[in-house]
Amino acid sequence: MAGMLAMWLVAALAADLDPGRAQAPDEARVVERIVAVVRNPSGAAPRPITLTLLTEEARVALVSHGGLGAATAELDAPALRAALRGLVDQWLVADEARRLLVDEVPRDEVLEALRRFRERFASPAAYQAFLSGADISEAEVEVTLTRELKVQRYLESRVGRAVRVTDAEVTAALEKRGAGAGAPGARQAVRRQLSGERVAAQVRQLLADLRARADVRVLVPELREDAGR
Repeated sequence: MAGMLAMWLVAALAADLDPGRAQAPDEARVVERIVAVVRNPSGAAPRPITLTLLTEEARVALVSHGGLGAATAELDAPALRAALRGLVDQWLVADEARRLLVDEVPRDEVLEALRRFRERFASPAAYQAFLSGADISEAEVEVTLTRELKVQRYLESRVGRAVRVTDAEVTAALEKRGAGAGAPGARQAVRRQLSGERVAAQVRQLLADLRARADVRVLVPELREDAGR
């Protein structure tokens, strides 16, 4: 099954070919490529990720996080590899949130996220040019932003309130670094750093647990995790 999914999807005959003719291999035209397949849980039906979907998701995610240059730039293998990892993680977390009946994201939050996304562009015309050039509809942008918000809400509910850094831990961290406990803002800065590190560790563990229950197959060698090592 995976071998079949790894093949390029082939379109019908080109418009200038006789539709009654048998299709020869050299007349085929590639119109899409499946780069990964996700089954969650592992015995579930396969959900393909196409190169087109991955590219769209990568551009929206990069622009959302300030990478406006990604709006039109060619995305190389490392960028697509990172986008694939992020997209799969989002799918798995969103599936888990749905399974646990986590509340949907309020409509006003979605609209606010969409407004912020638009405002990353210099003008409405620049935003429309991005949509047109990337062949993405605003509805597709909204779907991606909604999923990001849902994933964020779920992760915050799982780990955000579970992280606690004690005063003793802050003092120990300052002493280890040779920093003065009375330095202005030092304790708050260390507390934030320790808290952030713990949140990141818990998120990594959660994602590892979710991936362990799923079957994720990356079909393009240059997009696999070990390709960047």
